[in-house]
Amino acid sequence: MKRNRINNNDGGMIFGFIILAVGVLILLRKLNIFYPDWLLSWPMILIAIGVITLVKHEFKSFFGLLMLGLGVFFLLEREFDFHFGLQNYIFPIALILVGIYLITKKQQERQALTSIQDKLNAKNAANQTSTDDKVSDQAYHKEEKTAFSRQTTGNKSFSGMSGTSGASYSDSVSIDSILSGINKRMLTKNFQGGKLTAAFGGIDLDLTQSDFSGMINLQVDVIFGAIKLVVPPHWDIRVEVTNIAAGVEDKRVYRQAETDSDKILVIRGTVFFGGLEIKSY
Repeated sequence: MKRNRINNNDGGMIFGFIILAVGVLILLRKLNIFYPDWLLSWPMILIAIGVITLVKHEFKSFFGLLMLGLGVFFLLEREFDFHFGLQNYIFPIALILVGIYLITKKQQERQALTSIQDKLNAKNAANQTSTDDKVSDQAYHKEEKTAFSRQTTGNKSFSGMSGTSGASYSDSVSIDSILSGINKRMLTKNFQGGKLTAAFGGIDLDLTQSDFSGMINLQVDVIFGAIKLVVPPHWDIRVEVTNIAAGVEDKRVYRQAETDSDKILVIRGTVFFGGLEIKSY
């Protein structure tokens, strides 16, 4: 099944290769073997963050593109004397791009909410005009639920809905918190995992009202931010994240006897200068 598929775009392996390359470069410097100094310059850090984020999100991450673009810009300008005449404009341009991204996401969220409201209004109108037709009402409800689930998991019409704060009935979660804070509560009984990205922001995800069976994957990427997950105490949580100058805290009450072996949530990803906290009540 789709929810049991393991994500092969694990940035932990890529980060391992990056650390390996940095170690080799430092060793070569100690051995007085020449190599370009720009390989260990600070713009390369931005480039590395951008590459890791893009690979993890299948090259569909705005934050990854932004970090990669800034890294390449500063690298060309500082190390190769490429002067684009944008020294005084790079910061406002970056802010404009972030603003456009946030506005676009908000418009997608509003469109999703409007579509949901239209469906609810149509359902109420149908109930008022045909109260005796229970079979028709059940078929409509089933069709509505199926269409809503297909659109939310397909990341098309309701792709923006997953990023807004509040409750969600979607079977999967996809949240990008950039310079912002998002609080989300998942109410689905067929949770299929998803992706969380917190860049200079925070995400609080409440899964206490959710349910699933089998093994699912949740991708988390934290860069100068924080993610807090609240999960049911009987879920089997397996944390397989790479943390760099970061904290990963499991604050759940240890109840081994109550752990359900049929509910395995695997948390993968990278926590870079941030925090990941897992709690239960």
